[in-house]
Amino acid sequence: MNVIIVAALALLVLVIVSVIFMSRSSTFVIESRGCESSGGTCVDDPSECPAGTKATGISSLTCTDSSGEPNGRICCIAGE
Repeated sequence: MNVIIVAALALLVLVIVSVIFMSRSSTFVIESRGCESSGGTCVDDPSECPAGTKATGISSLTCTDSSGEPNGRICCIAGE
């Protein structure tokens, strides 16, 4: 009987640790797709890209507002 209780507790701990790990890894993925974390600059119009950069056209590099939601701005990164 004690073995079943210990196994159930171990399984519960494993589930809790998995949930914590999954939530933190999804936060990392979201933050690493940001324009600024890739060395880019967010602008309203491609013509506003700083010298030496260009609009990426890469939809995975998103510009976000302070709440982390995409804001529709354009990401400029260093060009060749």
